[in-house]
Amino acid sequence: MFRSKYQAFTDTTSENVFKAKKQSNPITLVVLGYLLLVSIGTGVLSIPAASTRPLSFIEAFFTSMSAVCVTGLTVVDISTTFTDFGHWTLLVLMQMGGLGIMTVSTTLILLAGMHPGFNHQSVLLANYTQEGNVDAVHILKAVIPFTFILEAIGAVVYFTQFSGMPLYERIFGAMFQAVSSFCNVGFTLFPDSLVQFQLNPVMNITTCILVLAGGFGFLAITELRYAVDIKKRSISKVSLHTKIATLGTLIIVLASTLVFTLTEWNNVLNDLDFGDKMLTTTFMAFTSRTAGLNNIDIPTLSASSLFFFVIIMFIGANPGSCGGGIKITTTAVIGLLGFNRLLGRTKTQVMGRTLPEATVDKAVRIFVVSIVGMALGTLILLFTEVPNGADGSSQFLKVLFEVVSAYSTCGLSMGLTTELSTVGEVVICSLMFIGRMGPLFLISAVAGTAQNTTWFAEEDIMVG
Repeated sequence: MFRSKYQAFTDTTSENVFKAKKQSNPITLVVLGYLLLVSIGTGVLSIPAASTRPLSFIEAFFTSMSAVCVTGLTVVDISTTFTDFGHWTLLVLMQMGGLGIMTVSTTLILLAGMHPGFNHQSVLLANYTQEGNVDAVHILKAVIPFTFILEAIGAVVYFTQFSGMPLYERIFGAMFQAVSSFCNVGFTLFPDSLVQFQLNPVMNITTCILVLAGGFGFLAITELRYAVDIKKRSISKVSLHTKIATLGTLIIVLASTLVFTLTEWNNVLNDLDFGDKMLTTTFMAFTSRTAGLNNIDIPTLSASSLFFFVIIMFIGANPGSCGGGIKITTTAVIGLLGFNRLLGRTKTQVMGRTLPEATVDKAVRIFVVSIVGMALGTLILLFTEVPNGADGSSQFLKVLFEVVSAYSTCGLSMGLTTELSTVGEVVICSLMFIGRMGPLFLISAVAGTAQNTTWFAEEDIMVG
């Protein structure tokens, strides 16, 4: 009798423990970490010493969310609204948001002499690698120095271009811009973004390099870095991921340059010579995907250019980077899926390889959830931000541009950000947060439910 009761108790206890462990999700660490960082940033920015005027809670919260989510949208002019202390706060938030909560927290754990737990390592490896057999320490030893070295080089170059400024402002401005560019944030200490440097080749090229490095993805950069061995005069094979990421980035940059040149040749580029036109269009091709930096006034662009920017912002950068969007590789998988289905193939194939069904399924879910999220955000903002009697067609593009920019953590705006109502600001903050979390946040809620699904009998319907 006693044994049966004890056995029942232990069985129940073991089952509860198993269920508790099974229900634990390391994604929660990411979500809570970002929310905590945003909350701390909001509190610090609300301190009187951080701003030149009293900030409302929503202004501080919006700015903190934008910095942590590496978006760059802002409801205030950060160049004049914040003090030196406030600017330093933004720099720290941008850097931590760009590197990622798991990267920063794991680094702090290692510096404290402790070993990161399984949850820390699993999420960290998921962000930077395809395989889980790489030690977290090796990842950090590669990511952290790479980030700081590039940012330091960028800061030195920026310093040489910020002539005429006081020494402190020149040094800090160079650091701030380097972090903002590499982390693909879009914040600047200039009220016109980088419009005043439109024809400065050094500023433009440096910014493009930093933006590309920050948005290219750690895995792809690492593989390309070691692909060529000069001493052995050999070229190593790279993974399919790196091939698609590289080719996709090249295609988007070239297509963006071509489309932007054609659509704006007789518009905003009309008064520039050929070299300056190419410099301007190349800069926008690199930065408009996810960085949010601009060297021209966005509202002056043609409708065709603005809509094309919506498309490339939606695509964004590569996985494992500071950039946002649904990612280039996700877009490639969606395109390859459609192409293979048109050819009658049941498997998704490319470059002599077959993509796993799990990867294709994940890409489809990311695409669908992103479309639904942006559609809902656009619908809400059209209801809350567009007054009755306004020109609906022009306002629709303005709202859509803002929503996609927020979700893809790009930061470009047609001017709607500063006009948002409180409800609109909350919607944009939500989109920035969801966009920054990406597939880890969006898919975790539904992942793992297929094994408990009951399959019903098939019945066909007419389509097409």
